Order: sequence, then structure tokens, then C-alpha cells
Amino acid sequence: MKKVAAFAVLILFGISTLALAETLMTNHKDAKIRNGPDTKYTVLWNPRLYTPLELLAKFNKWYAVRDFEGDVGWIHESTVLKKPAAIVKGNVLNVRKEPSMKARILYKAPKNYTFKVLQQKKGWLKVQDPDGDKGWVSKKGVWTGPKK
Repeated sequence: MKKVAAFAVLILFGISTLALAETLMTNHKDAKIRNGPDTKYTVLWNPRLYTPLELLAKFNKWYAVRDFEGDVGWIHESTVLKKPAAIVKGNVLNVRKEPSMKARILYKAPKNYTFKVLQQKKGWLKVQDPDGDKGWVSKKGVWTGPKK
């Protein structure tokens, strides 16, 4: 239902979609995904800090976005950045000290845990979580946006 409502608004406002898929990252703890491009629309969900979102279209200062589960909504431009982010796809993901399967595990991140991506290195991402903890994760275990 969320997908239908968001795309109906896209059509009503005659919004042009973007030619290339881009990824946004939430950069505000109070970010809200709404079912339309204005604060008068219902809040559908509150994404975690550093949630990666696929950019679908833009209307004024609002972005139509899709998350890694396929849910669609609108977010205000002041609560996102065009920077890389990642979200855990599986039940749990090891966050390691170095970019190696042999490296010490610092902690285990649960499904839907989010990270800001600091660096990429041969199938690994150096990440920082919303609490400021840093480590390395396998790129296979996270969603970072649409495949380009």
C-alpha cells in the first residue's frame, strides 16, 4: 500500500524521475519517511541514522526514496546526504577489526543495523555506526543501494 500511495503522488505532481540511480544516507536522527512530499503527509516510518535509501525522484525539497526492503516514501532533503551508507541484510553481521575473515570480531550487528561507509577495500567496507564505533564488514552482508 505504501508503494502505491507514493507512486500515485509522483504521478499527480508530474515529477520527473532521475535517469541514474543514486543513493542517499539519512544524516539526522529525527528523519521521517512520509507518504507525500510535505510535512502534512503521514509519517510511514522513522529510519535509523545512516540508513541507505535509493533516490527515485525529487519534488521541490523532497526526495522520493526506496529502502532495501522495497518500501517507498518521501524524505526532506535536509535529513539526507548523497554519501555512501550500508544496512545489514541478514540476521547478523560480524564487524571486524581489519578487512579480513581472520580478523578479530569487534561486535555482531543485527539485521537492519546501519552504518556510514568510510572506505572500500576489495569486498570490504570500513564503517562507522550511529554510536561512533568503527570496523570492517564484508560488502556481501550489507545493502548499499541499487546496483549500478
